[in-house]
Amino acid sequence: MNAAAGGERGIDGGGGGGSGDGGGGVRRRGTARRGGGRGTGERGSLAIEAAILVPAIAVLFSLVVVIGQLESASGSVQEAARVAARTVTLNYANSETDEQLNQVALTAVDQSLAQNGVTCHGLDVRATRSTLQTGPLPLRTVRVEVKCTVAVNDLFVTGVPGEVKFDEYFTSVVDYYRPQ
Repeated sequence: MNAAAGGERGIDGGGGGGSGDGGGGVRRRGTARRGGGRGTGERGSLAIEAAILVPAIAVLFSLVVVIGQLESASGSVQEAARVAARTVTLNYANSETDEQLNQVALTAVDQSLAQNGVTCHGLDVRATRSTLQTGPLPLRTVRVEVKCTVAVNDLFVTGVPGEVKFDEYFTSVVDYYRPQ
């Protein structure tokens, strides 16, 4: 057979003439340009999208971490107030003056905040007693207020400026039947 009759194959593996591709060559996959493919005008668009999105996502992630640290510090200050109020009620009989109550409360708050890793600037702790007349036995309570200012930079290492003020309190009832 001769090549004109279409019986022999050429070197490129295509048929002789009549294949309709205009040259008899083999068409490779993926080389055809159609409307849906990436043209030369879209080159580098993924890099631009990443350059815009990655910093935005990093800022959002950092904001979530800072808010989480602030909530953790708030919970620690509230826990310190609770621990101090309970400690003062346990030492109620041994504390004759309000100054002694305040000292017991301050010691308990310092220990609780140190244990939770919170550093307060301008720490103010006040313990106050009160008595409610509720029937034959008076109900004695102790309220501990903790005011604390925490630098945001202490909570998060990136150097975020500013400070946050926490004002927490807790009231605990003095156990009437506890041996005094």
